[in-house]
Amino acid sequence: MMTSAAPKPVRENIARAKAYLRRDDLPRSMAAMAAALRELKGTRLIGQARFETEVNIHEYVTELNRHQAVRRFFEAQGVLSTPFVTYAKGAETELAERLESIRAGFEKDVAAHAAQHAAKVAHRKETLLRSGQEKLDAGDAPRGRSFLKRAADEFGHEAGVLTDIGQRLQRAGLLFEAAEMFENAIAAFPKDGHAHAGVVAAYMGLQEYPKAEMAYTRALKQFGTHPRTLVNMARMYLAWRKRDEAWTHIQRALQLAPGDAEAKALLAEIEGRGSRR
Repeated sequence: MMTSAAPKPVRENIARAKAYLRRDDLPRSMAAMAAALRELKGTRLIGQARFETEVNIHEYVTELNRHQAVRRFFEAQGVLSTPFVTYAKGAETELAERLESIRAGFEKDVAAHAAQHAAKVAHRKETLLRSGQEKLDAGDAPRGRSFLKRAADEFGHEAGVLTDIGQRLQRAGLLFEAAEMFENAIAAFPKDGHAHAGVVAAYMGLQEYPKAEMAYTRALKQFGTHPRTLVNMARMYLAWRKRDEAWTHIQRALQLAPGDAEAKALLAEIEGRGSRR
């Protein structure tokens, strides 16, 4: 079919190809241009439309050859002479195949580099965590904290990392630092149950009962009321010498789980303490 205007899919894909190239998204850019070329192959353009379309393709090929990522891609394969890609009138299919081949190789190369980078990052994280743990195990708390803080700063955006560091600090008896790490974990990942449990344990170890109470209250809002949480809160209040609050919470626990043996035993302990007063 002969036409005096480039089909809309051709114009749109050429525009997309150029836009993606400007944004350094080479795989999408080459895919869009290949689609335009294949669509163009079945169309017989004449006059100004043919001229403008060919100019656009030549401009694209020129910019593609100049792109630093394309140059690096070919140089890595030992291809140093340019142009890496050429276009001749009537050779739209050949250019489309060339672009598709380059795109496939480029994506494979990008994936390989991404895998290498991921492995390097994972090794860095493991090294910091291992070094921190080794220093803590050796009794060198300052250096242990230093390594773990670096791990937190670099990888705290990953789920579970801050909680893991908090647990390491907690096992080393560094309860204040552990509590701070658990708080950071909760701020970043509010549904991390291990972080909620860890911060309560740290505050209890520090005998920071008001903070433990706040942590329990926050957990109840996040996860809902559970008999086990209420039993643990009762134990906290008992340690805090707030027998009435302990009794209230153990009663709430038994309302939810009447047969809970631990709750019954704790109630007997609470009431027994009260009878001796």
